[in-house]
Amino acid sequence: MGAGTALWGGFHSFFSIWQVCLVQISPFYMAFIVGLFLATAGQKDNPTIGRWVGLPFLAYTVGFTVIYSILISSGLNISKSLLYNISSLRVAAGVAILIAAMYILLIDRICALRCKLSPMLLSALSLLIGLSFALIYAPCITPTMSDIMSIASKPQTAVQGWHLAVFYGIGICAAFGVTGMALILLLRRSNFVMQHTRLMKNICGVILLIPALLALTGTMRHFKAFFLGFMV
Repeated sequence: MGAGTALWGGFHSFFSIWQVCLVQISPFYMAFIVGLFLATAGQKDNPTIGRWVGLPFLAYTVGFTVIYSILISSGLNISKSLLYNISSLRVAAGVAILIAAMYILLIDRICALRCKLSPMLLSALSLLIGLSFALIYAPCITPTMSDIMSIASKPQTAVQGWHLAVFYGIGICAAFGVTGMALILLLRRSNFVMQHTRLMKNICGVILLIPALLALTGTMRHFKAFFLGFMV
């Protein structure tokens, strides 16, 4: 298997039946990235998507891919350490997501948050969200992922498997980015949305509270099982 196959496997999974597994995080990513854009639109006269959405997306991709690929590569010692402490790490991820949700909800209510709004700050927040989503996500085993995990589980080929897992994770994030950008461009054309940016931003913040609570209470697996129930 090559990097291109792994990349396509991750990207394609978003637009296939395997979306039922990605739904653990995909709607919450959309709420997060749209919430950031709407917060920006409410505070800046002419926000550019490249700076205020593009950079945070790249930061999210880095955060998600790094942790996701390590967790997949069970043949690596660092993967074993993360998996051993996964329960505690998921609680920490829940706290991080909660902070991000509160940031989106409060950015137009607290002057200190509003005055320090910048692409770099939002990128740092996106990096944190990427790390957190990778920790709380319990992926389904797609055919491509099955092959990658088989390679990554063996100590002698773990690095190769990690390399492939990186490209698979980038593929997932690319699908998120394409969909998120299309959604933002669509919302920009809606007079209702742009006239009610605060309301829509707050809705995004409330939606982002859901994965935070699921992670903090350890019930993300039930959320996954709920959607998988439609497929069996």
